[in-house]
Amino acid sequence: MACREDRPDPPPPAAGAPSLRPAASAAPPAPTPSPAAPPAPAAGCPAGMVTVPGGRLFMGSSSPSASVEDRPRFETEISELCVDETEVTVAAYLSCEQAGKCTPAGREGRFCNARRAETRADHPINCVDWHQAQAFCASRQSRLPSESEWEYFARGGSADLRYSWGNEPPDGRTCWKHVGGTCAVKSFPAGAFGLYDVIGNVWEWVDDGFGPFPWPPEQATSRGYRGGSWSRRFEKWMSPKLRNRFRPRESGSHLGFRCVLTPRDARCPFGRSPDGARCAFGVHGAECPPPLRWNGVRCAREGEPECSAGRVKRVGHGCVLREPISGPLTGPASSTTAVTRARTPEFDADCRQHKPGQPQAYRYSGGTHDARNRVSRGAGCSNRDVGVGWNSTCCP
Repeated sequence: MACREDRPDPPPPAAGAPSLRPAASAAPPAPTPSPAAPPAPAAGCPAGMVTVPGGRLFMGSSSPSASVEDRPRFETEISELCVDETEVTVAAYLSCEQAGKCTPAGREGRFCNARRAETRADHPINCVDWHQAQAFCASRQSRLPSESEWEYFARGGSADLRYSWGNEPPDGRTCWKHVGGTCAVKSFPAGAFGLYDVIGNVWEWVDDGFGPFPWPPEQATSRGYRGGSWSRRFEKWMSPKLRNRFRPRESGSHLGFRCVLTPRDARCPFGRSPDGARCAFGVHGAECPPPLRWNGVRCAREGEPECSAGRVKRVGHGCVLREPISGPLTGPASSTTAVTRARTPEFDADCRQHKPGQPQAYRYSGGTHDARNRVSRGAGCSNRDVGVGWNSTCCP
Protein backbone atom coordinates (compact mmCIF):
# COMPACT_ATOMS: atom_id res chain seq x y z
CA MET A 1 0.00 0.00 0.00
CA ALA A 2 1.46 3.31 -1.03
CA CYS A 3 1.23 5.79 1.80
CA ARG A 4 2.90 8.98 2.81
CA GLU A 5 3.26 11.37 5.68
CA ASP A 6 1.07 14.47 5.90
CA ARG A 7 2.76 17.84 6.13
CA PRO A 8 1.38 21.03 7.70
CA ASP A 9 0.45 23.95 5.49
CA PRO A 10 3.09 26.70 5.23
CA PRO A 11 2.50 30.26 6.49
CA PRO A 12 0.91 32.77 4.08
CA PRO A 13 3.10 33.66 1.06
CA ALA A 14 5.66 36.40 1.44
CA ALA A 15 5.40 39.72 -0.38
CA GLY A 16 5.78 39.25 -4.11
CA ALA A 17 4.30 35.75 -4.05
CA PRO A 18 1.14 35.09 -6.05
CA SER A 19 -1.88 36.65 -4.37
CA LEU A 20 -4.21 34.08 -2.84
CA ARG A 21 -7.07 34.58 -0.46
CA PRO A 22 -5.81 33.82 3.09
CA ALA A 23 -6.70 30.42 4.48
CA ALA A 24 -9.95 30.37 6.41
CA SER A 25 -8.06 30.19 9.71
CA ALA A 26 -4.31 30.66 10.11
CA ALA A 27 -4.36 29.17 13.62
CA PRO A 28 -6.26 26.02 14.60
CA PRO A 29 -9.86 26.93 15.50
CA ALA A 30 -11.00 26.66 19.09
CA PRO A 31 -12.37 23.30 20.21
CA THR A 32 -15.77 22.70 18.72
CA PRO A 33 -18.86 21.54 20.59
CA SER A 34 -20.39 18.16 19.88
CA PRO A 35 -22.09 18.34 16.49
CA ALA A 36 -25.84 18.74 16.48
CA ALA A 37 -28.13 16.06 15.10
CA PRO A 38 -27.70 15.64 11.34
CA PRO A 39 -29.99 17.80 9.22
CA ALA A 40 -32.80 16.25 7.24
CA PRO A 41 -32.04 15.68 3.57
CA ALA A 42 -32.77 18.76 1.47
CA ALA A 43 -35.55 18.67 -1.05
CA GLY A 44 -33.02 18.20 -3.83
CA CYS A 45 -31.20 15.26 -2.16
CA PRO A 46 -32.41 11.65 -2.00
CA ALA A 47 -33.13 9.99 1.34
CA GLY A 48 -29.93 8.98 3.13
CA MET A 49 -28.01 11.94 1.73
CA VAL A 50 -27.40 15.35 3.30
CA THR A 51 -26.78 18.68 1.62
CA VAL A 52 -23.27 20.11 1.81
CA PRO A 53 -23.25 23.79 0.79
CA GLY A 54 -20.56 24.88 -1.63
CA GLY A 55 -17.54 27.03 -0.82
CA ARG A 56 -13.82 27.59 -1.31
CA LEU A 57 -11.00 25.33 -0.14
CA PHE A 58 -7.21 25.47 0.05
CA MET A 59 -5.49 22.16 -0.69
CA GLY A 60 -1.87 21.03 -0.85
CA SER A 61 1.27 22.60 0.53
CA SER A 62 3.97 25.05 -0.53
CA SER A 63 6.52 23.73 1.97
CA PRO A 64 9.75 22.62 0.25
CA SER A 65 9.76 19.57 2.53
CA ALA A 66 6.31 18.46 1.37
CA SER A 67 6.01 15.55 -1.03
CA VAL A 68 6.16 16.67 -4.65
CA GLU A 69 2.71 15.21 -5.25
CA ASP A 70 1.24 17.66 -2.69
CA ARG A 71 2.60 20.83 -4.31
CA PRO A 72 1.72 23.56 -4.98
CA ARG A 73 -0.80 24.80 -2.45
CA PHE A 74 -3.83 25.97 -4.38
CA GLU A 75 -7.38 27.25 -4.00
CA THR A 76 -10.40 25.58 -5.55
CA GLU A 77 -14.15 25.93 -5.14
CA ILE A 78 -16.76 23.23 -4.58
CA SER A 79 -20.40 23.36 -5.63
CA GLU A 80 -23.31 22.28 -3.46
CA LEU A 81 -23.35 18.49 -3.06
CA CYS A 82 -25.59 15.68 -1.89
CA VAL A 83 -23.43 13.32 0.18
CA ASP A 84 -24.23 9.92 1.73
CA GLU A 85 -24.55 10.50 5.47
CA THR A 86 -22.76 7.18 6.12
CA GLU A 87 -20.35 4.95 4.29
CA VAL A 88 -22.12 2.39 2.11
CA THR A 89 -23.07 -0.50 4.39
CA VAL A 90 -22.78 -4.25 3.95
CA ALA A 91 -26.59 -4.52 3.77
CA ALA A 92 -26.82 -1.90 1.03
CA TYR A 93 -24.05 -3.45 -1.03
CA LEU A 94 -25.41 -7.00 -0.73
CA SER A 95 -28.79 -5.70 -1.91
CA CYS A 96 -27.03 -4.38 -5.01
CA GLU A 97 -25.34 -7.78 -5.48
CA GLN A 98 -28.70 -9.55 -5.24
CA ALA A 99 -30.20 -7.19 -7.81
CA GLY A 100 -27.40 -8.15 -10.23
CA LYS A 101 -26.06 -4.58 -10.42
CA CYS A 102 -22.91 -5.15 -8.33
CA THR A 103 -20.26 -7.86 -8.40
CA PRO A 104 -19.56 -9.73 -5.13
CA ALA A 105 -17.48 -7.97 -2.50
CA GLY A 106 -14.38 -9.81 -1.33
CA ARG A 107 -14.97 -12.40 1.34
CA GLU A 108 -11.53 -14.03 1.61
CA GLY A 109 -9.84 -11.68 4.06
CA ARG A 110 -10.29 -12.18 7.78
CA PHE A 111 -11.74 -8.68 8.22
CA CYS A 112 -13.84 -8.56 5.05
CA ASN A 113 -17.29 -7.65 6.32
CA ALA A 114 -19.27 -9.44 3.59
CA ARG A 115 -18.14 -12.80 4.96
CA ARG A 116 -19.92 -11.96 8.23
CA ALA A 117 -22.96 -10.23 6.74
CA GLU A 118 -25.35 -11.67 9.34
CA THR A 119 -23.63 -9.78 12.18
CA ARG A 120 -22.13 -6.90 10.23
CA ALA A 121 -24.98 -5.67 8.06
CA ASP A 122 -24.65 -2.16 9.53
CA HIS A 123 -20.86 -1.99 9.09
CA PRO A 124 -19.29 -0.33 6.06
CA ILE A 125 -18.74 -2.58 3.08
CA ASN A 126 -15.03 -3.17 2.50
CA CYS A 127 -12.88 -5.43 0.33
CA VAL A 128 -14.29 -3.74 -2.80
CA ASP A 129 -12.16 -2.22 -5.54
CA TRP A 130 -12.63 1.15 -7.24
CA HIS A 131 -14.63 -0.32 -10.13
CA GLN A 132 -17.05 -2.00 -7.71
CA ALA A 133 -17.48 1.21 -5.71
CA GLN A 134 -18.08 3.16 -8.90
CA ALA A 135 -20.67 0.61 -10.12
CA PHE A 136 -22.59 0.72 -6.83
CA CYS A 137 -22.85 4.51 -6.92
CA ALA A 138 -23.93 4.40 -10.58
CA SER A 139 -26.71 1.95 -9.64
CA ARG A 140 -28.10 4.75 -7.44
CA GLN A 141 -27.67 7.47 -10.07
CA SER A 142 -24.78 8.92 -8.06
CA ARG A 143 -20.98 8.74 -8.19
CA LEU A 144 -17.81 8.66 -6.13
CA PRO A 145 -16.67 12.08 -4.87
CA SER A 146 -13.74 13.82 -6.46
CA GLU A 147 -10.69 14.21 -4.25
CA SER A 148 -11.36 17.92 -3.72
CA GLU A 149 -15.04 17.30 -2.91
CA TRP A 150 -14.08 14.65 -0.35
CA GLU A 151 -11.52 16.89 1.36
CA TYR A 152 -14.00 19.77 1.39
CA PHE A 153 -16.72 17.94 3.30
CA ALA A 154 -14.16 16.12 5.48
CA ARG A 155 -12.71 19.44 6.70
CA GLY A 156 -16.05 21.09 7.35
CA GLY A 157 -15.84 23.11 4.14
CA SER A 158 -14.12 26.48 4.48
CA ALA A 159 -13.99 26.01 8.29
CA ASP A 160 -10.77 24.01 7.69
CA LEU A 161 -11.25 21.70 10.68
CA ARG A 162 -8.39 19.52 11.83
CA TYR A 163 -10.68 16.48 11.74
CA SER A 164 -14.16 15.92 10.38
CA TRP A 165 -15.69 16.27 13.88
CA GLY A 166 -13.70 19.36 14.90
CA ASN A 167 -10.26 19.95 16.40
CA GLU A 168 -10.24 17.51 19.31
CA PRO A 169 -8.04 14.35 19.18
CA PRO A 170 -9.52 11.14 17.70
CA ASP A 171 -9.94 9.03 20.85
CA GLY A 172 -13.64 8.42 21.47
CA ARG A 173 -14.64 10.20 18.27
CA THR A 174 -13.89 7.65 15.57
CA CYS A 175 -13.18 3.96 14.97
CA TRP A 176 -9.39 3.69 15.08
CA LYS A 177 -6.86 1.48 16.85
CA HIS A 178 -9.67 -1.07 16.68
CA VAL A 179 -8.16 -4.56 16.57
CA GLY A 180 -11.41 -6.32 15.67
CA GLY A 181 -12.02 -4.61 12.35
CA THR A 182 -14.56 -1.93 11.46
CA CYS A 183 -17.22 -0.37 13.68
CA ALA A 184 -20.92 -0.19 12.83
CA VAL A 185 -21.80 3.06 11.05
CA LYS A 186 -23.08 5.82 13.37
CA SER A 187 -21.20 4.35 16.33
CA PHE A 188 -19.86 7.86 16.96
CA PRO A 189 -21.55 11.28 16.78
CA ALA A 190 -21.95 12.96 13.40
CA GLY A 191 -19.30 15.45 12.36
CA ALA A 192 -19.37 18.41 9.97
CA PHE A 193 -22.54 18.71 7.87
CA GLY A 194 -24.12 15.79 9.76
CA LEU A 195 -21.86 13.21 8.08
CA TYR A 196 -20.79 10.06 9.95
CA ASP A 197 -17.43 8.26 9.96
CA VAL A 198 -15.71 10.43 7.36
CA ILE A 199 -12.46 9.90 9.29
CA GLY A 200 -11.56 6.44 10.59
CA ASN A 201 -13.59 3.24 10.17
CA VAL A 202 -12.60 2.67 6.51
CA TRP A 203 -10.68 4.76 4.03
CA GLU A 204 -12.96 5.95 1.21
CA TRP A 205 -12.37 5.67 -2.53
CA VAL A 206 -12.48 8.90 -4.54
CA ASP A 207 -13.18 9.17 -8.23
CA ASP A 208 -9.98 10.92 -9.32
CA GLY A 209 -6.87 9.31 -10.64
CA PHE A 210 -3.91 9.94 -8.32
CA GLY A 211 -1.30 12.48 -9.40
CA PRO A 212 0.51 15.68 -8.36
CA PHE A 213 -1.59 18.67 -7.37
CA PRO A 214 -3.43 20.64 -8.48
CA TRP A 215 -5.02 18.90 -11.49
CA PRO A 216 -6.40 15.35 -11.41
CA PRO A 217 -4.62 13.37 -14.15
CA GLU A 218 -6.61 12.52 -17.26
CA GLN A 219 -5.09 9.03 -17.18
CA ALA A 220 -3.57 7.39 -14.11
CA THR A 221 -2.28 4.04 -12.90
CA SER A 222 -3.85 4.52 -9.45
CA ARG A 223 -7.01 5.93 -7.90
CA GLY A 224 -7.06 7.94 -4.72
CA TYR A 225 -8.62 7.23 -1.36
CA ARG A 226 -8.91 9.26 1.84
CA GLY A 227 -9.82 9.20 5.50
CA GLY A 228 -7.81 6.69 7.56
CA SER A 229 -9.15 3.40 8.89
CA TRP A 230 -9.88 1.26 11.93
CA SER A 231 -6.40 -0.30 11.84
CA ARG A 232 -4.32 2.89 12.19
CA ARG A 233 -2.50 3.73 15.43
CA PHE A 234 -0.98 7.17 14.75
CA GLU A 235 -2.94 10.42 14.62
CA LYS A 236 -1.35 11.60 11.38
CA TRP A 237 -3.39 8.93 9.53
CA MET A 238 -6.60 10.60 10.70
CA SER A 239 -5.84 13.88 8.93
CA PRO A 240 -8.38 14.71 6.19
CA LYS A 241 -5.50 16.21 4.19
CA LEU A 242 -3.67 12.90 3.95
CA ARG A 243 -3.66 11.31 0.49
CA ASN A 244 -3.40 7.64 -0.40
CA ARG A 245 -3.77 5.50 -3.51
CA PHE A 246 -4.35 1.99 -4.85
CA ARG A 247 -4.59 0.47 -8.30
CA PRO A 248 -8.26 0.37 -9.36
CA ARG A 249 -8.45 -3.44 -9.09
CA GLU A 250 -6.93 -3.56 -5.59
CA SER A 251 -9.04 -3.77 -2.45
CA GLY A 252 -8.69 -4.42 1.25
CA SER A 253 -10.46 -4.59 4.59
CA HIS A 254 -9.28 -1.04 5.30
CA LEU A 255 -11.10 0.48 2.31
CA GLY A 256 -14.74 1.32 1.52
CA PHE A 257 -16.63 4.29 0.04
CA ARG A 258 -19.60 6.65 0.08
CA CYS A 259 -21.44 8.25 -2.86
CA VAL A 260 -22.27 11.84 -3.82
CA LEU A 261 -24.23 13.61 -6.52
CA THR A 262 -24.38 17.14 -7.88
CA PRO A 263 -27.88 18.66 -7.67
CA ARG A 264 -29.28 19.64 -11.06
CA ASP A 265 -29.61 23.28 -10.00
CA ALA A 266 -26.13 23.54 -8.44
CA ARG A 267 -24.04 26.58 -9.35
CA CYS A 268 -20.81 25.32 -10.93
CA PRO A 269 -17.94 27.80 -10.29
CA PHE A 270 -15.88 26.46 -13.23
CA GLY A 271 -18.73 25.27 -15.44
CA ARG A 272 -20.03 21.77 -16.01
CA SER A 273 -17.95 18.74 -16.92
CA PRO A 274 -18.08 17.77 -20.62
CA ASP A 275 -20.72 15.11 -19.89
CA GLY A 276 -22.80 17.59 -17.86
CA ALA A 277 -23.14 15.16 -14.94
CA ARG A 278 -21.12 17.18 -12.47
CA CYS A 279 -19.31 20.44 -11.94
CA ALA A 280 -15.88 20.71 -13.52
CA PHE A 281 -12.83 20.94 -11.28
CA GLY A 282 -10.96 24.24 -11.41
CA VAL A 283 -8.28 26.33 -9.71
CA HIS A 284 -8.63 29.96 -8.57
CA GLY A 285 -4.92 30.36 -7.90
CA ALA A 286 -1.79 28.58 -6.69
CA GLU A 287 1.36 29.40 -4.71
CA CYS A 288 4.20 28.78 -7.16
CA PRO A 289 7.87 28.78 -6.12
CA PRO A 290 9.69 31.87 -7.47
CA PRO A 291 10.40 32.74 -10.22
CA LEU A 292 7.38 30.73 -11.42
CA ARG A 293 3.90 32.24 -11.46
CA TRP A 294 0.43 30.75 -11.81
CA ASN A 295 -0.75 31.44 -15.36
CA GLY A 296 -4.26 30.10 -14.85
CA VAL A 297 -3.32 26.53 -15.73
CA ARG A 298 0.17 25.84 -14.34
CA CYS A 299 3.21 27.30 -12.62
CA ALA A 300 5.40 28.79 -15.38
CA ARG A 301 7.92 31.52 -16.05
CA GLU A 302 6.65 34.84 -17.30
CA GLY A 303 6.28 34.79 -21.08
CA GLU A 304 6.04 30.99 -21.34
CA PRO A 305 3.00 29.56 -23.16
CA GLU A 306 -0.09 28.55 -21.23
CA CYS A 307 0.81 24.85 -21.65
CA SER A 308 4.25 23.44 -22.39
CA ALA A 309 5.12 21.92 -25.76
CA GLY A 310 3.17 18.80 -26.62
CA ARG A 311 0.34 19.60 -24.20
CA VAL A 312 -3.06 21.24 -24.54
CA LYS A 313 -5.55 22.63 -22.04
CA ARG A 314 -8.40 20.31 -21.06
CA VAL A 315 -11.37 21.26 -18.88
CA GLY A 316 -10.90 19.87 -15.37
CA HIS A 317 -7.41 18.49 -16.04
CA GLY A 318 -5.16 21.47 -16.80
CA CYS A 319 -2.49 20.77 -19.42
CA VAL A 320 -2.65 17.23 -20.82
CA LEU A 321 -0.72 15.40 -23.52
CA ARG A 322 -1.80 16.47 -27.00
CA GLU A 323 -1.82 12.82 -28.11
CA PRO A 324 -3.46 10.61 -25.45
CA ILE A 325 -1.45 7.63 -24.24
CA SER A 326 -2.67 4.42 -25.88
CA GLY A 327 -2.43 0.91 -24.47
CA PRO A 328 -2.35 -0.16 -20.83
CA LEU A 329 -0.80 2.17 -18.29
CA THR A 330 2.05 0.73 -16.25
CA GLY A 331 3.85 2.12 -13.25
CA PRO A 332 7.51 3.17 -13.27
CA ALA A 333 10.19 0.57 -12.78
CA SER A 334 10.81 -0.04 -9.09
CA SER A 335 14.56 -0.40 -8.56
CA THR A 336 15.70 -1.59 -5.14
CA THR A 337 19.29 -0.45 -5.54
CA ALA A 338 18.75 2.89 -3.73
CA VAL A 339 17.11 1.39 -0.63
CA THR A 340 19.13 1.53 2.61
CA ARG A 341 18.42 0.12 6.08
CA ALA A 342 19.32 1.45 9.53
CA ARG A 343 18.61 0.16 13.04
CA THR A 344 16.10 2.23 15.12
CA PRO A 345 16.07 0.61 18.59
CA GLU A 346 13.93 3.42 20.05
CA PHE A 347 10.93 1.68 18.40
CA ASP A 348 11.73 -1.86 19.62
CA ALA A 349 9.16 -1.68 22.42
CA ASP A 350 6.44 -0.73 19.95
CA CYS A 351 7.43 -3.66 17.72
CA ARG A 352 7.35 -6.10 20.63
CA GLN A 353 3.87 -4.90 21.58
CA HIS A 354 2.26 -4.74 18.14
CA LYS A 355 4.30 -7.11 15.92
CA PRO A 356 4.86 -10.42 17.76
CA GLY A 357 7.84 -12.29 16.36
CA GLN A 358 9.31 -9.09 14.85
CA PRO A 359 10.87 -7.37 17.90
CA GLN A 360 13.57 -5.25 16.19
CA ALA A 361 12.87 -1.91 14.50
CA TYR A 362 14.61 -0.78 11.32
CA ARG A 363 14.15 2.23 9.05
CA TYR A 364 14.26 1.66 5.28
CA SER A 365 15.02 4.79 3.26
CA GLY A 366 15.43 5.75 -0.39
CA GLY A 367 13.94 4.32 -3.57
CA THR A 368 10.21 4.09 -4.18
CA HIS A 369 7.64 2.96 -1.65
CA ASP A 370 7.22 -0.27 -3.61
CA ALA A 371 10.98 -0.87 -3.62
CA ARG A 372 11.24 -0.34 0.15
CA ASN A 373 8.36 -2.75 0.67
CA ARG A 374 9.98 -5.42 -1.48
CA VAL A 375 13.35 -5.14 0.26
CA SER A 376 11.89 -5.11 3.79
CA ARG A 377 9.51 -8.00 3.13
CA GLY A 378 12.42 -9.97 1.71
CA ALA A 379 14.08 -9.57 5.11
CA GLY A 380 10.96 -10.81 6.90
CA CYS A 381 9.91 -7.33 8.10
CA SER A 382 6.51 -5.62 8.17
CA ASN A 383 5.67 -1.92 8.23
CA ARG A 384 4.84 -0.21 11.53
CA ASP A 385 4.68 3.28 9.97
CA VAL A 386 5.55 4.96 6.67
CA GLY A 387 6.31 8.47 5.48
CA VAL A 388 7.79 10.41 2.59
CA GLY A 389 10.89 8.47 1.53
CA TRP A 390 10.97 6.05 4.48
CA ASN A 391 9.35 2.98 6.03
CA SER A 392 9.62 2.18 9.73
CA THR A 393 9.54 -1.60 10.06
CA CYS A 394 9.54 -4.38 12.62
CA CYS A 395 11.85 -7.30 11.82
CA PRO A 396 12.81 -10.73 13.21
